[in-house]
Amino acid sequence: MPRKKNQQADAAEPLVPVVETPEGIGHTLPEGPVIRPKGVLGQGKGKADQEGKNWGDPYKALVTTASFEMGENRRFKQRVFLFKEKPSEEVLAALKDSGFTYRANEKAWTIQATPDSRKLADELAREFAGQALSMSR
Repeated sequence: MPRKKNQQADAAEPLVPVVETPEGIGHTLPEGPVIRPKGVLGQGKGKADQEGKNWGDPYKALVTTASFEMGENRRFKQRVFLFKEKPSEEVLAALKDSGFTYRANEKAWTIQATPDSRKLADELAREFAGQALSMSR
């Protein structure tokens, strides 16, 4: 058997929708649902909020020579070496000994970017640039 409706609840005032705006809460509308502007009052930044933004490229080249490029991928927090041709055995040995990993899909040598690995990558870039200059003469 269904329950009886509470007579007092029917007599109460109808709920008025509230609009949340940057100016504050409390603006009422005569009819309609609650309207919440994007990114206001605790709403997370969803995909729709990010569509209009123009984020920069996550990769930034730091050293560029005729034979290689060393940069940093900020998205994956990695230092990256890109070679135009297959590097010499000395260069490959130096990269492997330093902890770099070869990524076949990107054709790049990468290492996790930490303060120590950044310093190491900078030293290797100077060394490789010196070798490239001495080879080209």
